[in-house]
Amino acid sequence: MKKIYFVFALIAGIFMTSCTTDITLELNKDGSVSAEFKGAAGEGFAKLIKAATGAKDGQVIFDTNNIEYELSKSGLSDVKAVSKTGVDLKVSMKDKSKKSVFFNSDLIRIENNKLKLKLSPSTLKKYYDESDEQIKMYLDMLLSPVFMDEEISESEYLDFVGSIYGKEVSKELESSLVNIVIKNPDGSSKKHVISMSQLLTLSETILLE
Repeated sequence: MKKIYFVFALIAGIFMTSCTTDITLELNKDGSVSAEFKGAAGEGFAKLIKAATGAKDGQVIFDTNNIEYELSKSGLSDVKAVSKTGVDLKVSMKDKSKKSVFFNSDLIRIENNKLKLKLSPSTLKKYYDESDEQIKMYLDMLLSPVFMDEEISESEYLDFVGSIYGKEVSKELESSLVNIVIKNPDGSSKKHVISMSQLLTLSETILLE
């Protein structure tokens, strides 16, 4: 059975079509960045992943050992990946070199000892372009215009997804939220909430800090 693994687990954390996806990014006092991503594929989208990977009901669709191996090989440390239900995934890691796709795509930057997350069509497209084929396979399943350098409205996107995958998947995307918490060395933290459909059709720059 072909299982999905991700060279960089941002995809696992952000682009899960569950009711809520939780992402925590923390700038540590030593300058490293800790990240934790937690989410689960919704029932409708889980069926699509299982069809693509050949997984059967009850089987884990995320190879946590492969995720840990690939992330560690790419220079990240303290990598831990856990999947308890088969369609959920929790990944934690630390980026000490600041040379990961996080920084190379300009998604994350550090200014004045503060961590900033830049969500924009250009940073998300660059993330897609620099991803390996496994990640692109998953992203392509989302039919997201932001990765194709196209601009359509959220409603048009959801209608398109529904016409391809059915209303169940479309409704999952429409109701999905992403909770992003950014923490800094001075103890400050801030929580941001963005809808999944807004993220996948992003047409403006959103700077979170």
